[in-house]
Amino acid sequence: MNNNSGNDKTMTIHDVARELGVSASTVSRAISGKGRIGAATRDRILAYIEEHGFYPNAAAQSLAQSRTNNIAIILPEVNTLVDMPFFHTCMYGVEEVAQANDYDIIVVTTNGNDTKPLERLIKNRKVDGMILTRTYENDKYVKFLKQKQIPFVAVGKFPDDDVVQVDHDNVGACKEMVTVLFAKGIQNIAYLGSNMDQMVNRCRYQGYEEAYRKGKRKLNQDLVYTDLSSRAMVEKAVEELKKSGVECILCQDDYICDEVVRKLARMGVRIPDQMKVASCHYSRILENYPVTITSLKFNITELGRRSCQVLLDMIHGKTVPDKTLLDYEIILKESTKG
Repeated sequence: MNNNSGNDKTMTIHDVARELGVSASTVSRAISGKGRIGAATRDRILAYIEEHGFYPNAAAQSLAQSRTNNIAIILPEVNTLVDMPFFHTCMYGVEEVAQANDYDIIVVTTNGNDTKPLERLIKNRKVDGMILTRTYENDKYVKFLKQKQIPFVAVGKFPDDDVVQVDHDNVGACKEMVTVLFAKGIQNIAYLGSNMDQMVNRCRYQGYEEAYRKGKRKLNQDLVYTDLSSRAMVEKAVEELKKSGVECILCQDDYICDEVVRKLARMGVRIPDQMKVASCHYSRILENYPVTITSLKFNITELGRRSCQVLLDMIHGKTVPDKTLLDYEIILKESTKG
C-alpha cells in the first residue's frame, strides 16, 4: 500500500496487519472482498485504510493473497525412543489432512529455543502457517510466531488465550483416572513426573491434584516427584515409595512407567499384589510386560488431523475455536486390580 498524504514511506499490507493486530491474509480479504471475514473486522480495516489515506498497491495485494500451499510442522528434539512414536503419529495425522487439501508439509526439528529455522521459513515465504507439536509454559516459539503474525496452531495447552490450541483433555483425563482408582479402594497414590516446563506434564499433574481435592483427600507431597530427569532418579523414587508403603504409583507417561515397572521387577515386587501401577499415557511399550498396565489412551492421529484442519481453516480465513479439546479413554488393566 502507498501513502497518498505526501509521506514518502511505503506501507504494506503487513504494516496494516501489524498496526491492527490481525494477519496479513485478513487485511487482504478485507481489501479484496473475497474469503470469509467478520463484518466488524472488515469495517475496522477499511476504516483504517481510509483514515490514513492508503490505497492497495497491486503488487503488494497480490503478494499477500498468494499462498505457498506449504505448512510447517515443528517437532522437538527428543531424547528417548519412547517419545518418537507420539510425534511421528501426530505428524502422520497432519500429513493426511494436508494432502487431502493439496498442501505439503515441511518438517522442522528444533531444540525449543532457536527461532532461526522458523525465521527463515517466514522470511523466504516458504509456508502459509505452522503447527507447534510441543508447548512450554514460557514458550519462545509462541511469542515469536505471535509477533510475526503468521497463522499457527499449538498442539497442547498454553496459558495465553490468544493462541489457538488443539489438545487432549489431559487435566480431565488424569483427574478421572485418579478418581477411578480411589473408587477401587486405593488410598495412597503417588505421582512420578518430570520436566514441568512442558505444558502436557503440568496438565497431567494438575489433574492428579484436582482428583485429591474433588475427593476431599489430603495430598501427601512426600508421594510426589515432578523432577525425575534420569533413570537413576526414577529408580530411587521407586525405592523410597516402596519403603513408604504407598499402594499405587501413577506415572506421568509411558517412559516413566516403563522404568517403574522394570525397577519393581528387579526388586522382586509383584504387580498388582504388592504395588499397583498406572500410566497417564498409553503406548505399545506398555504391552511388553507380563502384567497389562492401566493407562490413559489418546488418539494421537486424530490430534494431528484436527490440528492441521484448524490451521488450514485459519489460513483460508474461516472462524476457528480458540481451544479444541479431544477426548480420551481410560483402559483398566491388571496392574490396578484389587
